[in-house]
Amino acid sequence: MRLSRDDRGRGPAPSRNATWAPPRKRLLARLDRNSPITVIRAPQGYGKVDLVASWLESGRSSFRAVLWIPAPDAGVDSETYWQTVMERIRSTRITVEEPIADTRTVSSAEAVRECLARSGAPVLLVLARIDRVEDNGIEEEILHLLDRCHNVNIVATACGRSLFGDPVLMEPTHELILARDLLYTLSDAEELFAHAEIPLGPGELEYIHGRVGSIPALMRLAVVVAKSLPAVPDRRELLAHRLDSAIDRFVESSVLGHDAIGDNREFVIGVAPARVITPETARLLTGATDAAERLAHLESVGIVNHCETALSDAWEFAPAVRDRLLALQERTGRAPAHRLTVLARDAAKRGEVAGALSYAVEARDWDLVTELVQEHWVRLVGSHFGLLRATLREVPADLLESRPVIKAGRDLVLLLAAQQVIPGTTLPSDPVALEALGATAEATDALKIGCVQSLMLRLAGEHDRAADLTRRLSHLVRGALEARPDDVGPQLPAMRLQWGVTYQLAGAFTESAVELRLAHRGALGQRADVVARNAAGNSAMNWAVIGEPRRAEEWLELEDAHPDPDGWLEPTVKVGGLVARALVALDRLDFAAAGRYLDEVGEASEREELWPFVTYAHCRYALATGQAYTGMAVLQRATASHAGVLHPGSAIDRWMTALEVDLRLALGEGNRALAILEAQTIEEPLVVVTAARTHLLTGTPATALALCRKCDWFSYPYTRTQLEALLIEAAAHRTLGEKAAAARAWAHAVEIVDRTGLLSSLATVPRELLTGLDGAAPFQSPTVATFLASGTREAYPAAVHHVELTERENAVLAELAQGLSTLEIARKLFVSTNTVKSQLRSLYRKIDAHSRDEALEIAYRTGLID
Repeated sequence: MRLSRDDRGRGPAPSRNATWAPPRKRLLARLDRNSPITVIRAPQGYGKVDLVASWLESGRSSFRAVLWIPAPDAGVDSETYWQTVMERIRSTRITVEEPIADTRTVSSAEAVRECLARSGAPVLLVLARIDRVEDNGIEEEILHLLDRCHNVNIVATACGRSLFGDPVLMEPTHELILARDLLYTLSDAEELFAHAEIPLGPGELEYIHGRVGSIPALMRLAVVVAKSLPAVPDRRELLAHRLDSAIDRFVESSVLGHDAIGDNREFVIGVAPARVITPETARLLTGATDAAERLAHLESVGIVNHCETALSDAWEFAPAVRDRLLALQERTGRAPAHRLTVLARDAAKRGEVAGALSYAVEARDWDLVTELVQEHWVRLVGSHFGLLRATLREVPADLLESRPVIKAGRDLVLLLAAQQVIPGTTLPSDPVALEALGATAEATDALKIGCVQSLMLRLAGEHDRAADLTRRLSHLVRGALEARPDDVGPQLPAMRLQWGVTYQLAGAFTESAVELRLAHRGALGQRADVVARNAAGNSAMNWAVIGEPRRAEEWLELEDAHPDPDGWLEPTVKVGGLVARALVALDRLDFAAAGRYLDEVGEASEREELWPFVTYAHCRYALATGQAYTGMAVLQRATASHAGVLHPGSAIDRWMTALEVDLRLALGEGNRALAILEAQTIEEPLVVVTAARTHLLTGTPATALALCRKCDWFSYPYTRTQLEALLIEAAAHRTLGEKAAAARAWAHAVEIVDRTGLLSSLATVPRELLTGLDGAAPFQSPTVATFLASGTREAYPAAVHHVELTERENAVLAELAQGLSTLEIARKLFVSTNTVKSQLRSLYRKIDAHSRDEALEIAYRTGLID
């Protein structure tokens, strides 16, 4: 027997009123998915119950019956909990089926399952604080209930991770809402104050949102504070004072006054200086030997939140709660600044420079701040520029007079933020003078200042200037190593690593290879695994880009000899190696592996300095797999997001231009490819070979040959580019009927292919051409045979349509694109309609179109019009 619609029960409503805030639609949409089980896990104060209550009160839920099971007492066992659920079923008449008469023969969990299964009515079980049940079997019993009762969905709230703790192990159909999801966004906060009809002054909403840390419970307090705030001249100061007082009361009552805090009050106050609290950090700050157990307990009662992004167990307070606990330390004489300095020194000892600097700044320990900046300036500029900039702005000016390196760094940082042009270096340009300077006592400061300026130039996209300055610094180091090796030796591997990256971005791959090799060797001597791994990965990338996959594989083996870096360093350090692995896989025709590596590295973010290489690898993959449209989209996103550092005429600009032309050719857009090249200076070999390919595919092989002959391969390190030039030469000669010349170019190309294993470049010319050239050669290449047997697709069409229009035809086409009729075009161009019709017939014939619409479609696609 099932309930009628009028008889259905809802169980007890939540004890609090959820209507104090407007419905948060983005979160309600998560509940609307009606997942078999939705787990909402967050500390107290994050509005877990309010969210469920607002969803139910909104009428969005489609369940005929809702059974709300209140939070059990801490430590209850599973059998007792399910007995409570069964009693609630009976008392609320969720189902009128007779419950199992004798529950002594079955467990209470099984009795609940059978009772709900018999009903068949859609039922929503809301299990509040299910993590209070201390029984390892409760999670399995919940999942068993869902398997048995397809009419039942569950929403469970929890603070700790004792149940459904690992998101990875949850079923794809299950939903997990975490603390970060429950935080108020700025738009949520705006809706909240509009709902409460509270007018706020300029900047007050942003101040409140930041001050309370977006926590729902504190947002509720902020509404109360703002509602009673008078319009007085010092309103902002009054708002700050009242907010802090309200948060203090919340901390005192809901955190330090929590029923379950027990003897952990001093422990909670003691660990507050740590932004991320590990058991080791907690022991350092409090001396507690059972720190891990205490933190797990505090998580289970909702006082701290487990860090979902940490690699190992770590916890955190909400930022607003941490701030007020630090203020409590200050008021009660517990010296938070000293504890912050302890954390800073501990982080520095563990190699976490960014964390160390953040703690030192918060402690206002300026001596430690300047010590950290001076010692780790290369790493900070390279990986934590935003933090460094904020820090340098805060350091008192009088402290910098005796620290010229930091003062120079601050001046450059502020200059970079204020203007586009960075002034030139004061270092001499003469190598002899630089080496002489390196032998003096001023060498160390000159070197550090020069390195900071070089990095600033690099961050501004001035790669050629940065490389020129780096060349001067190398002469300076040479003199310093001879006269004062102890002054520069410790920093040299990290410096050389940065110099190698600078040369990479400037397109100076030979110099980059030298510096990265020296950086790797020096890092091995210092046992600096992060620098050594980074140098090896970037060296591999150099060789992979150049077109020497076997050399790249040697460096990848060296990279693998060093452990993966932890935390924030991992994606930064691994980029070069991942790009190299993707390119090597492409050259070996292992497209599946290349795709996996590219998935791991992802598209380049706005902050990624090696974005040109990441983009290059994605575009090469797109060309190899017939996804030129995807490659074009990746390229356009990358160049748009890095427009500020993409300077016309730079090595990166030439590289991105060559990629775009290649992608246009793959898409059959010959006119667009030629138009792009017309705006370029065709001198650099990479662009020369791309231009040669364009002319070959658009039907001018003689021009392609002339371009290939411009390249000086003795001074240009690109094996890949040289191979592709030879393939273009062979194809052009063959097209022109010059078989002997084609055979000579092919023989040189085969030598490179056999030596390097560079298979992917063979896909840049038609397979038919390869078969004919290889068949006519006196000896067949086993490497070429491997390629021909692979079935790899051709990267480009055998020919790309290119249309040359007269000036008058271009004018008619432009007016056609504006939607003008034949008569209107004639009037606008001051010609007769017969002349326009004649031009249209000629235009249609050239582009193989049969109608106005078809002509426009072809014109847009091929680049005749933009």
